[in-house]
Amino acid sequence: MKTLFTLDIKNYDLHWEKSKRDSARGIIIFTKDGKLGSGGKVPFSPKDKIALVYAKNYGYYKFPGGGIHKDENKVEALIREVSEEVGLAVLPDSVRELGVVPRFQKSSRFNDVIFDQESFYYFCDVDSKNHGQNLDAYEAEAGFELRVVTIADAIEKNMQFTSDNPFDLAMIVRDTIVFQLLLGKTPEPSRAIAEFLLGEGAKMNPGPWQAHSMAVAKAAEKIAKAVVGAGGTSLDPDKAYVYGLLHDIGRRFGFTYMAHVIDGYEYLSAMGFENAARICITHSFNLQTTDDYIGEVDISESQLEKIKKLLASYEYNDYDRLIQLLDSTCGADGTQNLEARMGDVKNRYGYYPQAKWDKNFELKTYFEKLMGKDFYEVIGE
Repeated sequence: MKTLFTLDIKNYDLHWEKSKRDSARGIIIFTKDGKLGSGGKVPFSPKDKIALVYAKNYGYYKFPGGGIHKDENKVEALIREVSEEVGLAVLPDSVRELGVVPRFQKSSRFNDVIFDQESFYYFCDVDSKNHGQNLDAYEAEAGFELRVVTIADAIEKNMQFTSDNPFDLAMIVRDTIVFQLLLGKTPEPSRAIAEFLLGEGAKMNPGPWQAHSMAVAKAAEKIAKAVVGAGGTSLDPDKAYVYGLLHDIGRRFGFTYMAHVIDGYEYLSAMGFENAARICITHSFNLQTTDDYIGEVDISESQLEKIKKLLASYEYNDYDRLIQLLDSTCGADGTQNLEARMGDVKNRYGYYPQAKWDKNFELKTYFEKLMGKDFYEVIGE
């Protein structure tokens, strides 16, 4: 079965033991013509409806499905889990593969253990009857119930989901990415998972980069709101905030220079978050070239070539421009002055390319025109 993406939080030590339990999950689509079953091919319409588990006490949607018992094969587990969670009977001959999602994160139950799970997703048809649920204690506490909703509505609800439980959060993020893939969309991180990834990254490599990322995120959200308020449509405040939080996520792997650019890209790209991963690349190169990078080129030749090819393939948008500007404006110490921040970098490294310096002021003027307001007035609010 093909891998759809890999949800690897990387908040563990590779030498830890693994706790393995795979799962099977059902995709039951009600197509526009009202037919019960998977119907058609991906991508589906946002108006197509899907049979899901709704956890009414926690406020999230998930695919019906769960853990595969030791004596079961994947399809047997799928049939049992769909029946237990939503009371629908899967028609065995209708089961078709979509793909598998590996997931790795620190176990919440055991010390020094990696939670390792492969979730196998299947399209399946069901009969027209509801045979009643058979919930375990956790599922009953969560208030699991069958709901048939549009895929777009399920995505919207889950993007608002927050939890202090990293397992619930990762589970919902995983299924939400699959929802987005079913619609043919590039998956986007929610605010909650972006904040979680930044927090976990800072635990792996504590440092001022976390405060800097938070400062960039908050300023990006303010500017996006101001652009929207002025009638602009090129920025979404939630995306701007998330991209600001994650632009330096490559620093979770240690104190590096250009390496943090490619490390962040590969970390988020593996999860399917290509748009956020892109910002990890573009935020350091406002002139779309690696030639003027400030700092060490501490990567292999092949990695450098990969960055160059990615930069050449991008047509910069307002998210790229916004995070470039704010990365050069917001310091971990609370600094919110472009010239002062660039001057500090120049003092530390001994140089700051003039063209790069001038481009940042050009970007400042660009966003002031979009907002119809002073740059510092907006980010200082």
